[in-house]
Amino acid sequence: MPHKYSKIGVPVIQDHDQYSTDLMKCVTAVEEKERRDGREYEIILLGGSGRLDQTIHLLSYLHKLRKKRNKVFAITDDNVGWVLDEGEHSIRIDHTSLGQTCGLLPVGVDETILSTSGLEWNLTDHPSSFDGLISTSNHLVPGQDVWIKTSRPIWWTAELKDLETLEKHAKLVTNNVT
Repeated sequence: MPHKYSKIGVPVIQDHDQYSTDLMKCVTAVEEKERRDGREYEIILLGGSGRLDQTIHLLSYLHKLRKKRNKVFAITDDNVGWVLDEGEHSIRIDHTSLGQTCGLLPVGVDETILSTSGLEWNLTDHPSSFDGLISTSNHLVPGQDVWIKTSRPIWWTAELKDLETLEKHAKLVTNNVT
């Protein structure tokens, strides 16, 4: 019986590797296509909600992918997120597409030191860890962009107002990261 995705033109590849998740297999297939095409594609993953173990795996895997890929983003029905490596980051905020709430999550590191501007509750050289402060439920300041300085990699998340048009949000994310 044909796979439901093959009916709409999506290639279906059987891979019986029991040491890789479907996500890992998919990224490997994209990397093989990139080698054949001689170019790099942006990876945008939809989902991330459902089983907690799979959500944690998604965060973990994208944290690892940052070392070999320029742009990898996770988009759920309500949020967009990506890993910011250590250093300074300027993020242009499209306030027509993003909601008010954002977060800075020290996932995959023991601790980071954060400084920010453009948030309602800015941080200045503030430690962030699972054993201490995690900046969740922070707010974007209307009309302002965001600046983040982190001593270790972190997850940046922002609330989406809606996800009617994936192309609009994909363009927003990939064009606004420096």
